[in-house]
Amino acid sequence: MSTLPRVLIFGGTHGNEWTGIKIVEHYQNYFKNKFPNLDLEFILANPEAFKLRTRYKDEDLNRAFQYLSEQRSSYESQRAREILIKINEAPCFVIDLHTTTANMGNTLIVSHYNARNLGLCTKVGKKYPLCRVIGAPDPNRKYLVSQSDFGVMIEVGPVANNIISATQLESTLGLLEGILTELSLGIITSPGSLEMYEEKLDVYYPQDEKGNVSAYIHSGFQGKDFQKIKGKYRPFMAFEGGEMELETLEELYPIFINEAAYYPQQLAFTLCEKKLISY
Repeated sequence: MSTLPRVLIFGGTHGNEWTGIKIVEHYQNYFKNKFPNLDLEFILANPEAFKLRTRYKDEDLNRAFQYLSEQRSSYESQRAREILIKINEAPCFVIDLHTTTANMGNTLIVSHYNARNLGLCTKVGKKYPLCRVIGAPDPNRKYLVSQSDFGVMIEVGPVANNIISATQLESTLGLLEGILTELSLGIITSPGSLEMYEEKLDVYYPQDEKGNVSAYIHSGFQGKDFQKIKGKYRPFMAFEGGEMELETLEELYPIFINEAAYYPQQLAFTLCEKKLISY
């Protein structure tokens, strides 16, 4: 299938990530006028969380889709059902706009490794060589973007929650325009390969015997997203003093280091394996 003109663009899946929200509010006409051959629909994913200026109201919308069979009564569960109905109305390409407090730069996140998604990331990457691609396989379809076989998340950072940063806003607009340009031309895929950082292992903060976090991200590790580690490394400093050492025998790359949204889960960072994926 070379054309997929229906494109759903979601902002505010997390209500405190304002970049996507402001794009939905202020840039619809710009993109609709620039790409008249695409059926673009801009959707504020979690309006209640945006009103509250929080990541979510009851539970994380970007994890809620995997629990729809449980008939949960949360606001996000209800909203996930509404979004799923919208996505399933007809074949579509989904773009979900996110920001992060971690030093991630410009990234595209792919959960379905089909030729359309990977080919699009390859073409966008040639226009934006500083943009990295993260592979986040999602067999349980927990993410919003995973509800369609075709789509990507845009993740840009660092930026604090509940603010607009010019750099991150403009980077997101550029990536979004790059994606829509390729979609407007029609994705005609030929065999190729794509370098990506595939999520492999979550690393959690150390805890004391009472289950309380006992360390923080080491100053020498903070902001070192996508920097290669192998062997021994020191990602943590104990509150009581002293560096804490870990070791990996593989060549791995940390992402989402010290992401504010992951503190409730005590998740410190995720380690990725660099791969070349053929399609």
